[in-house]
Amino acid sequence: MDILLDLPALCFGTGSTPAEPLPDPGHHDARGLSELLAEHARTVRSERVSLADIADVLGTRSIGAWLLILALPMVLPVPAPGISVLFGVPLMIISAQLALGGRRAWLPAVILRQSMARKDYVALMVHVQPAVEHFERIVRPRALWLANDWAKIPIGLSCLVLAMIITLPIPLGHVAPGTAICLLALGFMERDGVVIGIGFVAAVLALVIVTLASAGAVNALHHWFIG
Repeated sequence: MDILLDLPALCFGTGSTPAEPLPDPGHHDARGLSELLAEHARTVRSERVSLADIADVLGTRSIGAWLLILALPMVLPVPAPGISVLFGVPLMIISAQLALGGRRAWLPAVILRQSMARKDYVALMVHVQPAVEHFERIVRPRALWLANDWAKIPIGLSCLVLAMIITLPIPLGHVAPGTAICLLALGFMERDGVVIGIGFVAAVLALVIVTLASAGAVNALHHWFIG
């Protein structure tokens, strides 16, 4: 996968823009998330698609929408080398904001400039958009006691830990954490306490799976080099 990381020097004086709020409060679209993603994949014309472009698509949607869009590629069978870092770092930043009670996502400009080739983005959306459309049909407001504002903190902290794991070089270490983040994001977006509960269980299982996998990898390397 052709991924470009644009990492200019950060400026902290006046006249520079080290960070940008997401999304633009003047940009709102009442259509479903899956419909927006499908249309953007059909109409995108630039040679590269940046996270800033995705921000324009999401408009004023919540932090939950960002978590879902960034975590889904970790779960779906998409051959995209390097995407765990491209999406994992923004996942960590947005998860931290949710844990602090934020309602709108905010990313540094240097992160927003990260991009992928258009053909890779379109291929990615071919898998992501149908999954989002399916999820939109099954989630609904329920068990609201688990979907109130107090849940932001445990959801955000859980997603933060899982996002950190995603960025680590662990074989298939992004699948289980990505699944848990998707469930937590979906439940948070639609105030579905049942899905949030399942997401917390999935988060615990993801931690167990990654821990066991890491221990197995370390033991294998120990036996390989030391015997």
